[in-house]
Amino acid sequence: MTSPRAVTIDTSVWIPLLRTRRYARTVDPLIAAGRAWVHSVALLELYAGTTSYADARAVDDIRRAAEQLGRLYHPDAEDMILAGRVLSYWSRIRGRVRPRDHTHDLLIAIGAARTRSALLTANARDMRRWAAAIERRCGLRVSVVVAT
Repeated sequence: MTSPRAVTIDTSVWIPLLRTRRYARTVDPLIAAGRAWVHSVALLELYAGTTSYADARAVDDIRRAAEQLGRLYHPDAEDMILAGRVLSYWSRIRGRVRPRDHTHDLLIAIGAARTRSALLTANARDMRRWAAAIERRCGLRVSVVVAT
């Protein structure tokens, strides 16, 4: 991966990174350079998946580091409204979707657009779909980068 200026790391990258150090060669330099954004929705998903105190402490460390570096993104009301509008738009052109299945991905992608960072993901198919829908619906550009 050619390193973009900044990246928002998707949950699909955080989980294998924390479990097996997969993607470490890509992610570690970005974190060390202070170029990684952490989305609070990704933290929600990571905390929800913890099964031990050690897991929770690892997520705590990510949160604290992001806060200290000013790289923790929280969706605001406008992000929530936009996610709802994108889901409505998607339903009109593609058929009904269950919002609970897609809201987190949309909010993370919107956060990447708002921070002008690339979205680093292992879930390229879904994230590219949402990036295109976000751009068509409101003109926000999301650059999706596949983790290697």
